[in-house]
Amino acid sequence: MHKTIGNWDEFRDNWSGPRNFRIAPAMLPLDFAFPALDRIVDEVRADAEASIKSGRKSSKLDLEQDSPEAFRRRPLAEVMDGPFALAHFDIGRFDRKGDFLDGFGEQVLDRWETLLRDNGYSWERAYPIIFISGKGSSTNYHMDFSHVLAWQVYGNKRFCGLAEPDRWANRDVRVTYTPGLFEKPVAIREEDSVCYDMRPGDKLWNVLLTPHWVEAGDEAAMSINISMGGLRLHGALSPNEDELENYRAANPATAPARIKRSYTRSG
Repeated sequence: MHKTIGNWDEFRDNWSGPRNFRIAPAMLPLDFAFPALDRIVDEVRADAEASIKSGRKSSKLDLEQDSPEAFRRRPLAEVMDGPFALAHFDIGRFDRKGDFLDGFGEQVLDRWETLLRDNGYSWERAYPIIFISGKGSSTNYHMDFSHVLAWQVYGNKRFCGLAEPDRWANRDVRVTYTPGLFEKPVAIREEDSVCYDMRPGDKLWNVLLTPHWVEAGDEAAMSINISMGGLRLHGALSPNEDELENYRAANPATAPARIKRSYTRSG
């Protein structure tokens, strides 16, 4: 069930599901000179919009903030040696002269969007997210309302999806998905999973509204995930997103809300 795609023809054949896949380095040579991970952790945790959670392993996504002020006050060396889950969904605020993502939009996001356009894609939203996990931490079982390009930058993570996503999350589950209430079935076994060991430089495509979970190794690890919503190939949505949009049109009061985010460079 493991798959690595090496060219854009294969990408177009697989991007819309049902399973996730790894992307060969030569196909997507995105690069950026990130500073040391401890500097990134220190700057991200200081920002008021940072998401700070415990990173505890569980059967469902943890939505509770974990004493953010206490986390910000802890010595950096102590933070880097323990579990935590640190994220930021508006990292354009760090893309300004002297900040740790200075030039990221131009060097990475613009290049990625150009590659997509050149290969027949259009989209409604595209924005990168930073995810940093302390050692032994986990982003628990959940789904995303976007397709995601996951780029491993520091440390190792194990990115797990399912061999048969529809078996565990059918159409009715997908179109009514509520983060935090979606629990990993106890019946899922190792052989039901398709897991990729992500090392620095590795890139993986995660299909919209498919169950997955991510676990860090024995050191802090960081990934940049580029979230793509309303993604279309020659005007057509993926099957999962098409059914979600149809459900939204028929059930505007109860359907999951659309995500409204963008990448805005700070200067």
